[in-house]
Amino acid sequence: MNKLFVGAVALMIAGPAFANEPYGIWRTITDDTGAHLLVDIHPCQNAEEKLCSTVTEVVNSDNPAAQELIGRAIFWDMEIVEENRWENGTVYDVLTDTNYDARVTLGKTAIRVEGCVSGFCDGQNWKRPE
Repeated sequence: MNKLFVGAVALMIAGPAFANEPYGIWRTITDDTGAHLLVDIHPCQNAEEKLCSTVTEVVNSDNPAAQELIGRAIFWDMEIVEENRWENGTVYDVLTDTNYDARVTLGKTAIRVEGCVSGFCDGQNWKRPE
């Protein structure tokens, strides 16, 4: 069998799996002013089996204080509980300056990041930047 053909087939098989990884840059929802964050999702430094995230860029914000979010963790210490689902970590809500229990679910085209209080959860669907 042709080595080039085998390599192409391997890339086609691996391609979708790589595309459905949580790691990399994600775009938060856009607020009423047109601003949003770019967030890097990565393994946690203190425990690589856990999921963490860090703000890498604030986009379209005229608020100088928003730039202080760069380098800030949005969620951390998320433990995988099943394929494409993490829980038992913490999420920081930028709007309320409050930490909540968190869960993260990876879908085909978005990642759902939720904060929870007393069993009630709300969150955002983040997408890959275009």
